[in-house]
Amino acid sequence: MDSIWKQNAVPNVWHFFVSFCFAFGFVVARFLLDRFIFRRFAIWLLSSGNGLLKINEATRAKIVKFSESMWKPTYYAAVEFCVLSVNYHESWFRDMKEYLRGWPNQDLKLPLILIYMCQCGFYIYSIAALLTWETRRRDFSVMMSHHVVTVILIAYSYMARFFRIGAVILALHDASDVFLEAAKVFKYSKNELGASVCFGLFAISWFTLRLVLFPFWVIRSSRRQLKNRGKVGEDIRSDSEDDD
Repeated sequence: MDSIWKQNAVPNVWHFFVSFCFAFGFVVARFLLDRFIFRRFAIWLLSSGNGLLKINEATRAKIVKFSESMWKPTYYAAVEFCVLSVNYHESWFRDMKEYLRGWPNQDLKLPLILIYMCQCGFYIYSIAALLTWETRRRDFSVMMSHHVVTVILIAYSYMARFFRIGAVILALHDASDVFLEAAKVFKYSKNELGASVCFGLFAISWFTLRLVLFPFWVIRSSRRQLKNRGKVGEDIRSDSEDDD
């Protein structure tokens, strides 16, 4: 079994034990934040800041939903900061030609391993939370499918050694979720201006990151590099040139 603490580790299925540790840590963190911060903040906002709020079933449901929405932007903002910090300090991050150079024998450093295990652990936690903790909504089956598929994709990316491209995709996909969940928080607190601004930022970031940069920057470059097995020169030749 290859240790994750090595300078240049090799992917191993045993590394995913760390993701379950992260999942358990998220349960503890969510419980503490709910108990001591999110619920109190929800009550304060729903009472318009005067601390007086009539508690009934409808109010309890709002407090629960508010707490759930507070947890998600907190996580997404924190992990986005961490992913960008890790990627920024890698020499390959700003050069698309480096994303698959040397694949499948790229260096795997500890910060990148922890980012992968953290993200995998979060979606493992999310599956359990969706089944046992969070409010059952109409999109339950959609969200459950999303979480399961995400765990599979993260695990495949890790074991197939697509570390660099995977880290970039994680950075692109998490950013817009911060604005979406923040918009929900403002909506529950009846702050329509804040909700509109955050939803607008969500729409812009979704279009830019997921519909432009992801397919035309990341996927297109990666597809061409894979044809050359990660051996990228100063320019990437077209398919017709390769045939010649």
